[in-house]
Amino acid sequence: MKKERLLEMVKILEKEYEKWDAPAKRFESAYRRTPYTIMISVILSFRTKDEVTLEAGKRLFAIAETPEDMVTLKREMIEKCIYPVGFYRKKAATILEVSQYIVENYGGEVPSTEEELLKIRGIGPKAANIILESAFGHKTVAVDTHLHRILNLWECIDTSSPKESFRVLKEGLTPDEQAGLNKLLVSFGQTICKPSRADCGSCPVESLCPATRLRSTSNIPTL
Repeated sequence: MKKERLLEMVKILEKEYEKWDAPAKRFESAYRRTPYTIMISVILSFRTKDEVTLEAGKRLFAIAETPEDMVTLKREMIEKCIYPVGFYRKKAATILEVSQYIVENYGGEVPSTEEELLKIRGIGPKAANIILESAFGHKTVAVDTHLHRILNLWECIDTSSPKESFRVLKEGLTPDEQAGLNKLLVSFGQTICKPSRADCGSCPVESLCPATRLRSTSNIPTL
């Protein structure tokens, strides 16, 4: 891992973060943020755009924002609230199952350790790390497609999957260096370094990006 390059680019982006109108940032003020609403939002977000997840969460939490309230709803009502998130029927069932499990095993409180979170059906390592950081302030990193894609684009890591990227970052970065990395790079990936059409002209780290240099040299005519 090229740690110095990564930290240099992250430091620059941190100064730009407040300027970005990223869907991921809107979650902070969309509804009351609790460990439970954060957990349910993570479940909703699987294979769903943040804009869709955000609106689904707002509708759902308007009628139930605690596990005790959620388990009183019929699955069909939850489906109606969260549609059109991906796999909305399956997610509605998962939300009820997770909520019931939390009520029965944790007195309605979301657990604050990775070990306990992973006992909950429907919560995997990535989801657990997002919950730990967002809900409890733990210094950890969750690796999604944005973070995996961008760090490989920067050539800071050389990995073939988000799972491998997670391992490399956990081994190579201190907890302080991991903290906030997901939120920063997801927002960057949603506003500037988009997977389908990157806005390199507005990128604050363009001069440091190997992908930019590669595009520049490829445009030089050969003799």
